[in-house]
Amino acid sequence: MTFLRLDLEDLHKKNPNYVGKNPFPHQTEAFEALSKNYPFPIEGYSGGLLVLPTGAGKTFTAVNWICRNVLPKKIKVIWFAQSSYLLNQAYGSFCENALEISNRESINIRVVSSNTEHSKAFSINDTDDVIIITTQTAILNFNLKPRDLAGNETETEFKKFIKNCANSEIFIVLDEAHHAPAYGFRNLWKEIKHIVPNFYILGLTATPTHNDKKIGGWLFKIFNNEKIYEANQNELITQKILAVPKYEEKSTGKELVADQSLYDRLVREHKDLPESIVKMLSEDHPRNDYIVGEYVKNKDHYGKTIIFADRWPQCVYIKDKLIEKGVKADAVFTKIHNDSNLSSLKNEMYDNETIIENFKKSKDGVLVNIRMLTEGVDVPDVKSVFLTRQTTSSILMTQMVGRALRGEKANGGPTKDTANIVLFMDNWKGLIDVWAHPGTGLDPDPIIRGYRPYELISIYLVEQLSKSIDSGTIPDLPYATYLPIGWYKTEITISTAKDESDESSPKEEMQNYIEYITVFEHTKDKFSNFIKEKFNEIPESWSDEQLDEKSINSKITDWMNEYFNPQVDQVTGDLVRDLIKISRHMAKNGTIPEFHPFAEREIYDMDKVVSELIDRPDRDRIKELDLRFNKQGTLWKTFYRDFRKFLTAFDFAKNRILLTGEGGNSILTYEKPKRLPDLMLTEDEIDQIKRRDNFTCQCCLRSGKGLKLEIDHIVPKSRGGEATVENSQVLCSECNSRKATNAINFKSNTPPSLLNLKEPIFFSRGRSEHPIHTLARIIDFFYYCQAICEIHWNERRNGKNYSTWIVELYQGNDPKLIEKYKPQLIHHLRNELGVQHLEDIMFKTPGH
Repeated sequence: MTFLRLDLEDLHKKNPNYVGKNPFPHQTEAFEALSKNYPFPIEGYSGGLLVLPTGAGKTFTAVNWICRNVLPKKIKVIWFAQSSYLLNQAYGSFCENALEISNRESINIRVVSSNTEHSKAFSINDTDDVIIITTQTAILNFNLKPRDLAGNETETEFKKFIKNCANSEIFIVLDEAHHAPAYGFRNLWKEIKHIVPNFYILGLTATPTHNDKKIGGWLFKIFNNEKIYEANQNELITQKILAVPKYEEKSTGKELVADQSLYDRLVREHKDLPESIVKMLSEDHPRNDYIVGEYVKNKDHYGKTIIFADRWPQCVYIKDKLIEKGVKADAVFTKIHNDSNLSSLKNEMYDNETIIENFKKSKDGVLVNIRMLTEGVDVPDVKSVFLTRQTTSSILMTQMVGRALRGEKANGGPTKDTANIVLFMDNWKGLIDVWAHPGTGLDPDPIIRGYRPYELISIYLVEQLSKSIDSGTIPDLPYATYLPIGWYKTEITISTAKDESDESSPKEEMQNYIEYITVFEHTKDKFSNFIKEKFNEIPESWSDEQLDEKSINSKITDWMNEYFNPQVDQVTGDLVRDLIKISRHMAKNGTIPEFHPFAEREIYDMDKVVSELIDRPDRDRIKELDLRFNKQGTLWKTFYRDFRKFLTAFDFAKNRILLTGEGGNSILTYEKPKRLPDLMLTEDEIDQIKRRDNFTCQCCLRSGKGLKLEIDHIVPKSRGGEATVENSQVLCSECNSRKATNAINFKSNTPPSLLNLKEPIFFSRGRSEHPIHTLARIIDFFYYCQAICEIHWNERRNGKNYSTWIVELYQGNDPKLIEKYKPQLIHHLRNELGVQHLEDIMFKTPGH
């Protein structure tokens, strides 16, 4: 599927009685809106959005109209999409609608991406009429400056194609148009607009989540006519064009632990599950048996079903098990072949086509396939889809869910008014909810990274309560001081491109993420001043979807120190990260982030609760507090989770008011019950510490099965330290034994202010330990904190950082201090730890 020349005259001769597909009423309305907003010939610039829910046929609508109104006028068409899957979908639609094209003898269609089945960008030709290309490939090739044999800079074929249209016209389509504000595309749009004065752009989207004037920014600069047509999904459901999705979550019972590296991948790097975990889940037979059993038990309920798996052996296993249980089942997939003999690949493709056709004709049964890779699995009368694992990809989620959303009028079957979407969920320990979720409508909710606002409030309130209990002080500030006044909602676009070896998701995908920043009374003006004064100073390049955020840490740190007091203002986490989120939002959207006030703040002011209940008898007061804590629709349980914590918070607020009076500002101490020196942490506290530290050694950063993790007292008991959550950290047995009775806080990323440096201790390699972790232990013990941010290394001879390792230290840890010992470190790694290929180690901090 690379290039196709369609002989339109011959096609019309062979189909003299051709009658096109009968559009639905909403598609006819869309045609009229398109014709009204895009008059021909093209003069100047115009952009608009076509908004149709998933399953409502936005690709057909756009392609059919283009074939009848654009291509007959010999206007070039460029179709941008985010993934190979979407390219193939558009290509198929152009082929199906080719007979709608009049006044032309032929037409050339070319599909371009990095995928091996598509044309490469260098094959683009001026004679192409329709170029269907991934956005990322277009951006890359427009900006490339290759050199010829004489060493002179030249232009790519894609850029030449654009320039050749400078004196004519171009019609551009952007699928998944809500990605238009991304740095790469909007700069490509600017360049094309500069080169070609006369062009139209049509944006296709099912999720107009950004169509708000306050945050539209770049979206409405590109699509200046805004929404030219939007179909109402409820009306489409009423008309039985779409089915109502019914979501069912099924717990697999699989317990999984997210270590620090996986947490960073999912939450900070915005990527999906790594290849190793996807492979492990796909090969878990008991887990696959559970999926099979769920279908068999409820076969009549699920009916005709598509199961989306991850690997071809998993497809075969599930198919065979279903057949064993008496279910009619088959599987379609394409293996990755390591040899040059493509005969088996061709046979598989032929078999797949036959299997799909048979499944289409069947009234029941199950088709198992690899997600997003099998082309043409479009079966309108499918009643259910099974999603065999969680994903962070909303594109992937949308496309899989969309397979079951055809209603009765869209060939879904005479009784199909609902569609079953079954999601198989694993239990992830140490990981907040980062998965893509289907929304209440027909599209997934936006992915929210990090904690939601109320979760952040809960963490902060419980933390303050714990500090008061452990320190023996009653806070002198009113309770409302600890409640935020609101939060900023930021949104960025991140590239989530996968390795070619990863079969389970789109190869060239961009994903939008929402992140929240909590604002308190004492930080409100500081955030406001930062946003106001730095809005015009933020480089546009900070919106680049492939930006390495470490490269801007240094600048952000300077701004943090300019506008904030890091010792006071880092209330609910990492202030640098908060400023990065705000800055990248402004760079991407060209607008300030939307501020959401905490409207219910006064309702949850504990001082007011105290004033209402302080004179009641103890029993009545506790009974009333219990009612309030458990009342449905309130947030007290969300904030404190446990009634005893809620009751303790009430007592602290009551004591502050009784002892200091309203507005008092002295810190009073109470006689705190002393912990016995041998008092142990409770099981709940130990579990809380391990979860907080992501089941990872805070010194050498080891994690995973078989590793013995221990709870260490930061300040040892022998030196007055207590068995508290705050004074505890997770260490592996090796690091814990090396720490001995030293007071070292490995949860901190900055060294003590009066660091008394000694020569590094060149530890021997721990049992079953990789030299990387030994190196991390040596460096962290040297700086007396968790100084290491990341170590870049590679075990493959041809891999980057094979012979030269790069050690990134957190800000505040001077690389020059450890560089003095580089020769000894390299000698130790080569001769004592077995890393004989290592030639050099480079030390740096982010941004340097």
